[in-house]
Amino acid sequence: MSKQYYNNMWQETINDIQDLIQVENFQNEPDFLKKPSQDLFQHYAQNYIRYIGIYKKLEDCYDQMVHPQKKINLKELLELAIIRMIENKKLVIQFNVHSNSYQSDMVNLDELITDLKLTPDYLEVPIPRYFKKETDKERLDERNFIIDKTLQDMDLGQPEETVIEEQYFLDTKEENILEILQRNERGRQGIQRGLQFKQLRKDKLRKENKTKRLAEGEEITDEQENEKAVLIIQKYFKGYKGREQVYFMREEEMKFLGIQRDAEDPKQQNSQFMKAQEQRQKMTLIQQQHMKDYEAKKIELKKLVQETEGPEIKEKKIKERIDWIDMYLDKTEGKKLPAKAIDYYDDKKRYPPTQEELDALKGGKKGAKKENKPEKKGKKGKKDKKEEKKDTIDLTTVVKINERVEEYLTTWGSTDDSTNFQQTFVTDVAKGLVRQSVETEMNSLVDELIEIELDNRHLFLLKKPRKRPPKPKPPKAPKPKNFKVPGAGGVKGRDVFDLLSELLEYGIVKKLMPANLADLKGGQNVLGATQEQQFATTPDPSYPQLRSALAEFVGMQLGSPILKEKLDKMSYFLFFGPSGSGKTLAIRALATECNAMLLDITPSSPEVQQKFSDKSSIGKTFYTVFYVAKVLHPTIIFMDNIEQVFGSAKKKKGVPAAPWAKLKKPLQDFKKAKFIEPTTRVVFIGCTNQPELMIMKDTKNFFEKKFFFPMLNYDTRLTLLKYFIEEKGVKLEPNFPLSTLAHLTEGYTAGSFKNVIDKIITPERIKKIPDEPITIDEFVARLSRQPYVKSQVEYEKLRTFFDEVTGTKERREKSKAVAVDPKKGGKKK
Repeated sequence: MSKQYYNNMWQETINDIQDLIQVENFQNEPDFLKKPSQDLFQHYAQNYIRYIGIYKKLEDCYDQMVHPQKKINLKELLELAIIRMIENKKLVIQFNVHSNSYQSDMVNLDELITDLKLTPDYLEVPIPRYFKKETDKERLDERNFIIDKTLQDMDLGQPEETVIEEQYFLDTKEENILEILQRNERGRQGIQRGLQFKQLRKDKLRKENKTKRLAEGEEITDEQENEKAVLIIQKYFKGYKGREQVYFMREEEMKFLGIQRDAEDPKQQNSQFMKAQEQRQKMTLIQQQHMKDYEAKKIELKKLVQETEGPEIKEKKIKERIDWIDMYLDKTEGKKLPAKAIDYYDDKKRYPPTQEELDALKGGKKGAKKENKPEKKGKKGKKDKKEEKKDTIDLTTVVKINERVEEYLTTWGSTDDSTNFQQTFVTDVAKGLVRQSVETEMNSLVDELIEIELDNRHLFLLKKPRKRPPKPKPPKAPKPKNFKVPGAGGVKGRDVFDLLSELLEYGIVKKLMPANLADLKGGQNVLGATQEQQFATTPDPSYPQLRSALAEFVGMQLGSPILKEKLDKMSYFLFFGPSGSGKTLAIRALATECNAMLLDITPSSPEVQQKFSDKSSIGKTFYTVFYVAKVLHPTIIFMDNIEQVFGSAKKKKGVPAAPWAKLKKPLQDFKKAKFIEPTTRVVFIGCTNQPELMIMKDTKNFFEKKFFFPMLNYDTRLTLLKYFIEEKGVKLEPNFPLSTLAHLTEGYTAGSFKNVIDKIITPERIKKIPDEPITIDEFVARLSRQPYVKSQVEYEKLRTFFDEVTGTKERREKSKAVAVDPKKGGKKK
């Protein structure tokens, strides 16, 4: 794309932001939050949708622009847009109280999307691409190089792949094997006899039909029989060719209209995908070079400004402050001088107080205190303050966005860069920024000279030396709460890379196959809002909803230190759902797109078990893992089978005891101690396919967000089957019953599909496809041996857990109780 295209897109986005800021300013109205929750939900949902569009456009511009100065402005605006988008998402969740999915994180906006004439995929929120290639790139490249080199030295350089074992229900006893062989042989013989009898029956019917026709006086010759057979064959063949012709005509028409494109292998060198990747790499190199040139030019311009304009700037600043001192003396009739030079920057201390202000300070303090006493002491006053806080919306981010927009209009709105074909830096703009930094640095030098001037004037005018006010003591940092973290003594003083090598040796540092959130395939649920009204519990989230939630609540904070600091600062997440539903794939995608290190401390894995042998080794291992994660962030700490930790330590009716319950308290200690700081990009993710075994109270308190990976609906199964088959480079026949296969696989997960297709469509089978097309029977045999299948009863347990652990059930029941009971402030229905 040309530079003009992205300049125009940036201008369009600025216009959209200005329109949206006007809408946001309506929230300053005093009675805005007194509107019905349905109206507030609609308002914030529309804002959220518009911010998604703004974020996507800004992210595209930032990814493709090569102008270094514009990229700096764009990044600031992009991060503010992300913050405001997620703030609106939280408000949408807060006011989502008109359905059974009471304040659920998975908000269904399909009705609103339809009203706005947008497609459902408009709500997709991708992770910004600059997370991988810009944020702390040099430090992370060093970390990744050490990990790759160490794994290569240990012959573990290849990324780990998840292996799914098929289930074979065979007993190896000799008599059982003989019985199975005999049964199969009897079945084979029965099939052969059945086919023979079927052919005999056909021949018998043909003879009876011929005898009947002869009895009726019809002449039947061999030539007539052959001609009739030929007509039947022609009829079937013409029908087949006609359907084939219509199919190809439809395909050509779809391509002509631009609805469909020719399928191509993205791995081929000349494919559009590979060309786009090559172009993106070229753009990245150009961006890096332009940014280096810009930084070097800034240093050069700074020296130039200091040499040519420095003395003039210094003189101007000294004159401004001398004039200020003279004005101060005039107002105090020559009796008083400013206390210190830095008062020049403080509007409240810049000029001496007037007589009215002095009177107010002397005699008015007591009166003011008396007048304010009843309001401070009274309970009602405190309640009003709390209510006042609740009745206002924080618009700080909106103000900052508006400042960035004004900066854009001031800097780039009137700048003509049509002749800047290479999109390098603009010297005049760079010089203006450098001049500001020089002026800021000059302030400290000028302040020292003004302090000397104030000393001299005190001696000359007031005939006494000036008593300089004591330097303010730096505020004491608040003492952290004395939470003890286990294992700190065992690794104190050791180098972080030494600890990293130890974790690599024990297999805790994992290198998994790269993935993207887009690999979590699934169809949109366009009836989500209807289901919320009809279902008694929260309906299953769709995979697009899940992808967006993972990007907003996990990916954004894991990839950017600014977003981590400004947003919720959440660090503990729970992924639950059936086996093979995409939990591990989501972790791989987050690690890839956020350039995060993965530390696997699953206690059931053989590599980690030996590190959890006793209390001291547990504390030492946890401290090592959390410390390395904290220093070498971004990091994902991953623990699979989390139900073995957060389950009951004692055996109950029908529920086995959790074998690793002793790990729960050390984990809780790290959270209580706030070992993962708000600005540290570290997340702890626990995964389970049996969440019903976990203690509900501990799970709610420990994990800050819970993500449900649901079973696949028909649309998603159809999409996945088609995607996995086409990924192998195989094009199915037009009459292949893919929809039938999607119906047959209800209860199966994406992992089962992937494993089945990998086993069936091998390189050898691909060679035979032209002569032997793939049939549905090949899938049935393999699907019967897949382990990742959930019955409806088992799946209902997951749904119940999802409704309860997210707090939706509790909030829904409270709202219904208030609505029914008038004593609690509700109305009878």
